[in-house]
Amino acid sequence: MRDLCVETLKPMGFETVAADSGARALEILESGPTDIVLSDIRMPRMGGIELLKTIKQTYPEIDVVMMTGFGTIAGSVEAMKMGAYDYVTKPFVIEDFKEIFLRLAKKQDLTRVNRLLREQLNARRGYAGIVGTSASMQKMFRMILKAAPKRHPVLILGESGTGKELVARAIHAHSPWKDKPFVAIDCGALTSALIDCELFGHVRGAFTGADSARQGLLASAQGGTVLLDEFAELPTELQTKLLRALQEHEIRLVGGNLWTHLEARIIAATNQDMGAAIQRGSVRRDLFYRLNVLTINVPPLRERKSDIPALAHDFINRHGGGEGSMTAISDDAINRMMTYNWPGNVRELENCIQRALVLGSGQVIEAKDLPPPLLYQNPNERKENPKLKELERRAIMEALQAAGGECQRASKMLGIGKTTIYRKVRKYGLENFTGLTRSA
Repeated sequence: MRDLCVETLKPMGFETVAADSGARALEILESGPTDIVLSDIRMPRMGGIELLKTIKQTYPEIDVVMMTGFGTIAGSVEAMKMGAYDYVTKPFVIEDFKEIFLRLAKKQDLTRVNRLLREQLNARRGYAGIVGTSASMQKMFRMILKAAPKRHPVLILGESGTGKELVARAIHAHSPWKDKPFVAIDCGALTSALIDCELFGHVRGAFTGADSARQGLLASAQGGTVLLDEFAELPTELQTKLLRALQEHEIRLVGGNLWTHLEARIIAATNQDMGAAIQRGSVRRDLFYRLNVLTINVPPLRERKSDIPALAHDFINRHGGGEGSMTAISDDAINRMMTYNWPGNVRELENCIQRALVLGSGQVIEAKDLPPPLLYQNPNERKENPKLKELERRAIMEALQAAGGECQRASKMLGIGKTTIYRKVRKYGLENFTGLTRSA
């Protein structure tokens, strides 16, 4: 029967691979991409229903057609409820058999076209709030799409402020489990005394004050996605416990004896150098390998400066609004941004735009509305190599201009004291600069 199915499908253009058991089928699925699985319901050892359940959990994008004898149609109905595309009853008419697979092929072609259109649209709009059209961002978006449909762990690496949580949310948003919870856990913010209970939960009476049982954050995702942000901050004993949870897909409440199944997909993120962290012993090597099934590197903003104009306009649209608010940014301001290296990455850029929206006037963000570190980042000024005093004078002068001549406001912008700015104003002869006034 298996050979007959293979010989029927080959002339229709299907590339077929045969398996003599459910276990062998899973080995084939693991070795490369597969679109459709045709499986009998009654098989020795691993039955068809068990195989279907495993496929739908691990490879939800694969369509499954079940085959059954006339006496087990009830099993086919159960299979349909579990997500099977259709079923074939033995003995079958060849033309009816072909019709099922022709219909399924058309459905998958349409799915591929829609996915391509979504990818093209997302490339322009960004993914789940991530804006970027640079080559490095397009590469990252492709990695997100590859990671999204699988339950394998994902490791996200990147500097602070690059948007690692946004990447994790994009993976969840494009996954088959997007309707399930997304739980973000800041491992660095949890105290070592509480982190065990926060992650795994506890039973009543597990410790003094545990008056009732509590579900842990890992279980609260209920089959969705858990982001372990800055997971490298976890104590090593907790890393051991997390490693077991990933390996066995089981967790146990603190103070409890029963193991419960871990259904959530784990995404871990960190801004640390993994090689150095493993070397100094702060991250377990085996945990790193378990998490490192798929790694996504989030590029720093200095390596994708072509995205700065789009990011700036996105932040203006997001944080602006209201009568008389700013709706645009000048070319001079954009040029200043393009020459700055952004050590705080996208988070710093967003803060820069928010600050300009608060302190600026008119409907266009000008260069004078930008923070002081950006005001003297002109490439021509760097070529002239001005002396430190001249840089300081220019920074104070531009801050005073942005502050409308008010010393106190300018001192806050520069992060220096009131007394210091008055002294500097006298030192550089700026007393009469733009109608300078002394705020009380």
